[in-house]
Amino acid sequence: MPERIMPGLGLRAFYDPGQRDWGTSVSEDLRALSVLVQARARSRSTALPASGAPGDIFVVPQGAAANANALVLRDGAPGDEAWVFLSPQEGWQVWIADEARHLRFTGGAWVEVPRPDVVRLRTLTATSHTLEPLDQGSILETTGSSAVTVTIPPQAVLPFEIGTLVNVTQIGAGVTTLAAAPGVALNGVNAGSVALAGQWAGAALVKRGADASVVQGALAGAVA
Repeated sequence: MPERIMPGLGLRAFYDPGQRDWGTSVSEDLRALSVLVQARARSRSTALPASGAPGDIFVVPQGAAANANALVLRDGAPGDEAWVFLSPQEGWQVWIADEARHLRFTGGAWVEVPRPDVVRLRTLTATSHTLEPLDQGSILETTGSSAVTVTIPPQAVLPFEIGTLVNVTQIGAGVTTLAAAPGVALNGVNAGSVALAGQWAGAALVKRGADASVVQGALAGAVA
């Protein structure tokens, strides 16, 4: 029976006798299992040291010049340890010790897993923002004096689950407008976009279909 890739973690199995130096392959796959089952890493923000203690696991920072976002562990024969990199796959989840939170790899980035007892606050300083994975379950606060547009992208770009809630609050003087990208319905208004009522006003966006959201809150009305 020829070797094949198993579902889930993509581990290799079912080797023919003598195929592919299977002892090495099995050892590599067992190492991956050791890292990923109840996965935990020391940090995702610490620059990878030149060396580390055997068994150390990190997430390589997203802005790193090489191996960005990879899971990396210090492993090898005693006295001959080296960094071993694992390229993350969609849906992998890991506990980050220095933040005391779980991350999930989705859309090419590590995203904080929402905690039911904590609402994440995110500050928006740019004049435009398109919803992204990190926004799920968050309160987005716009703080500037210039107008800000927050856009809801289509399902193909941002596959939020139906029922996802995002709150937007205008903290600064700049008028905050909620807008739907082409092909996305923003239910509750006619023009597909709506401004908040003013400073300290807020609105909730709830995803109710693949490309449909409903907006409720302190709204100024439809924007032409």
